[in-house]
Amino acid sequence: MVIGLKYRYSGLKSERIESKMIVSDLKVGILGGGQLGKMLCTAAADWHLELSVLDASEDFPAAPYCHRFVKGDFRDENDVMNFAKDLDVITIEIEGVNIKALHRLKEMGKTVVPDPDFLDIVRDKGRQNEFYRRHDIPIPAFLSFDSADELRQHISEGRLDFPFVWKSRFEGYDGRGVKMISNATDMDDLPGGPCLSEQLVDIDKELALIISRNARGQKAIYDPVEMVFDSRANLLDHLEFPAAIDSAISNRMKQLAKKIVDAVDFKGLLAIEFFLTKDGELLVNEVAPRPHNSGHHTIECCTTSQYEQLLRTLLNLPPGDTSSDSCGIMFNLLGSPGKKGPAKAEGLDKLFSTPGAHLHWYGKKDTKPFRKMGHVLLAGQDVKILRERLKELRKNLKITA
Repeated sequence: MVIGLKYRYSGLKSERIESKMIVSDLKVGILGGGQLGKMLCTAAADWHLELSVLDASEDFPAAPYCHRFVKGDFRDENDVMNFAKDLDVITIEIEGVNIKALHRLKEMGKTVVPDPDFLDIVRDKGRQNEFYRRHDIPIPAFLSFDSADELRQHISEGRLDFPFVWKSRFEGYDGRGVKMISNATDMDDLPGGPCLSEQLVDIDKELALIISRNARGQKAIYDPVEMVFDSRANLLDHLEFPAAIDSAISNRMKQLAKKIVDAVDFKGLLAIEFFLTKDGELLVNEVAPRPHNSGHHTIECCTTSQYEQLLRTLLNLPPGDTSSDSCGIMFNLLGSPGKKGPAKAEGLDKLFSTPGAHLHWYGKKDTKPFRKMGHVLLAGQDVKILRERLKELRKNLKITA
């Protein structure tokens, strides 16, 4: 499949590299074989673009859908180097990969998306917040600590007061590494490593959007979504698209998104989470430089899905149309509390008889409490009707063991 006969392709290095852009000749690899990798592989199938995946087990969601699956540890430098040495383009579906290997691959002339320099910043929430502060991006007030003991010392010296939000600086995602601290007792079981304290924010809405930017600086932005979280698991419970916000708020989010990606000459796909306070202030919470839960709706609701958009940035193609022709509600299918073992789904008849319901089952064999087993996207023209359908499905659809 020929996308262009002779096209001046610009990778992450400053020089321009000529390529015929024959898709089948390009070797693209993903570090991580979870559900995001699976959905990227299925998007690539439309172009017959062959993807390789590195992860620990062929039981993982992406394995049946990629061209080549390599068993290994994406946190291990040697495994990543051996996997990627013959590839042209390398991307990620999770931030916890071996950064040293990505830097080496970049030095070898490989196209690495996202750039490992930016990934260094994102993986450390302390550095991430310092980056926002340096570039005048509004965020909640915070303090950064090298250890939990240093945080406790600040409290004992009266330099930090309860309550606040504790965050691990490293490898916190999907509700992990975040805890509300109301008193000293709440700190008893905190890990001892580097962390942050963040000011409590009087939140009206939690919002998110996704922006893409290719090596030519071309950007595309999706309209914002509103996120509703499961307080038990501190995971995204469902999202509504488009977010019920004023156009001025939406435009401000998009301006901040552009400012972030332009500040670092970003290439790839960036999900940005925001707090909208009850005073109308917009604050950046955190970012993820990869496909994201808050963009699943783009498969059914938007002209170009977030997964195709990432492929376009990997190949340095013009960005796809982000317009939409329907509303959407996406909700996660989480393992039921107290259930652990081979996964079973209850209520599928109700799901498949619901108009506009689209099931995405990730293929994980075993369930456990609050594990992401899949998601459902409800698409339609009236969000009020979609909310009623969501309520009905909630009564019937369960993931058990």
